[in-house]
Amino acid sequence: MSAANREAVGLDRDRVARYLRERLGADSLEVTQLRRNVGGMSRETWFVEVSGTRGTAAFTDALTFRVDHPEGSVVPVDLEREYRVFAALTPTEVPVAEALWYETDESLIGRAPFYVRRTVPGSASAGRLFAPGNEEARRRIGRHLAERMAAVHTLDWRAAGLGEFMAVPERPEDCALLELDHYERAYRAADPEPMPVVEALFSWLKRNVPTEVERVSLVWGDVGVGNFIYRDDRVVALTDWEQSHLGDPMKDWASALWRGADALLPREEMFEAYEKAGGPRIDEDRIRYYSVFIDAEYVCTSFPLLSEFGPQGVRDATFARLGMGVPYMCMDHGLGIIGY
Repeated sequence: MSAANREAVGLDRDRVARYLRERLGADSLEVTQLRRNVGGMSRETWFVEVSGTRGTAAFTDALTFRVDHPEGSVVPVDLEREYRVFAALTPTEVPVAEALWYETDESLIGRAPFYVRRTVPGSASAGRLFAPGNEEARRRIGRHLAERMAAVHTLDWRAAGLGEFMAVPERPEDCALLELDHYERAYRAADPEPMPVVEALFSWLKRNVPTEVERVSLVWGDVGVGNFIYRDDRVVALTDWEQSHLGDPMKDWASALWRGADALLPREEMFEAYEKAGGPRIDEDRIRYYSVFIDAEYVCTSFPLLSEFGPQGVRDATFARLGMGVPYMCMDHGLGIIGY
């Protein structure tokens, strides 16, 4: 992609400054830093730091903008729903970045829709976590992550208003089937080439759906190293809520283990910390089921992207990397779990 094209799809510093000056009620405001996060794939994440004045008082602030790729989102979840999750969780005990504004007017910053949340100080770096000498810090963070997951799964989601825009499972089977239907429909709408392995995973998931679930919980949806902010050996914010839904909390454990959380703290110790913090009883059979579910889910979101990449289509290499690597790895992993 040429420099001119990159500029066209980026964020304009002056327009962002004008927007934030009005939103923050500032008399003067300067954007001191504007950079796109190099991690994360589902949407673009931009970090903005500002300084300014209100009357005679000087202030600084750090904000995060979320906006779809120009070609659309990688996940079949619209941006407004993601914003509503952050807005619903902001006043609860679940630690997330404070949701500020959701906008649909493209004239504000040149891209729309987008939303803004306050940036939480800390790091999401896996490299820093796994640097030599950080073994005890990793253990403490792993234990705290398990405790934070218990807070997610015991949240009163009705009181938080999540049931107003999330599908509510009426039967234990619905905890899996509602989400499975959502991703399967998105996959088939993309009209990918026939993939017998994917059909085998769908079939297995429907035939083996859990019929007993201890409680319907808020499910974070994308748990793992890199998807939380830590500071001083504490998990201070949970990120990446675009796949959140109401369902079986064991799906989050499948996600956490799929994404290597047990490299922080052995899984048995994480489970113990989770249950001591009030989390529902761990069920290894359901975790196994949802490990296959996550494989199918990742195939549904990543495989269709490959057909969109090219000179006349999507130019973002993220799409090619997802489409060429993730689905094949997931198909192999899922087949192994179900016995092939």
